Amino acid sequence: MTKRALVTGASEGIGYHIAKRLAASGYTVTAVARNSAKLEALKGEIGGDSIVADLSTEEGQKSVCDRVTAERYEVVVNNAGVGTSGGFVDVPVERQLAMMHLNCDALVRISHAFVSGAHSGDALVNVSSTLAYAPMPYLGLYSATKAFVTAFTETLWFEQKDRGVHVMCLHPGITTTAFQTNAGGKTEDLPKGLSQTPEEVADCCIRELDKRRGPNVISGPKNAAFAAFTRLVPRTLVMNMMSRSMKS
Repeated sequence: MTKRALVTGASEGIGYHIAKRLAASGYTVTAVARNSAKLEALKGEIGGDSIVADLSTEEGQKSVCDRVTAERYEVVVNNAGVGTSGGFVDVPVERQLAMMHLNCDALVRISHAFVSGAHSGDALVNVSSTLAYAPMPYLGLYSATKAFVTAFTETLWFEQKDRGVHVMCLHPGITTTAFQTNAGGKTEDLPKGLSQTPEEVADCCIRELDKRRGPNVISGPKNAAFAAFTRLVPRTLVMNMMSRSMKS
């Protein structure tokens, strides 16, 4: 029987490559994103179907949750997310609330719709960030949304493991996607020598998903070392270091 997967934020970046990896592994993929042209291009590559939806809106969230509830998926990947770069008071609050609706509300609603009807052996992947472990000045609310995603996913993993439903939190670090420019920053703001490609992150995701281990997966040894370091030093020191990296 054909396995099915749903991936949000699938039109580009990490989500695009996760969708391709799942298709290569034998899944029929439902790709979700706002950009209909990019979704059509992806369907031309991997087949499957798509949902055009803005997950920062109630309507967009409902359209995806209705599909997840009505149809059978073995894997759901909550990858859609966005950042807002700049000081908290310098970014319009409406834009920041839209980010929270996408990064948190949509992820929770889709997770609930999927896990409520999931079978043993099914899997949910929530994409967080290494910034879940390190508050980043000038990306502060984004860091907070990812800390939320990580804590939520860890507890959901614990609650679901006895059912045989695997829940995994993927933590990419700096990745060569359009995220930084979409957030309002500049690619030259990023620390050099720490970047991964979205293909590398997607490979890590699929590899660790197959292993069905603990809840947290950190993409790459440098990112794992960074996450470990943030637990050993005062948070104010971490923030000072992160702030300098944004301005270097």
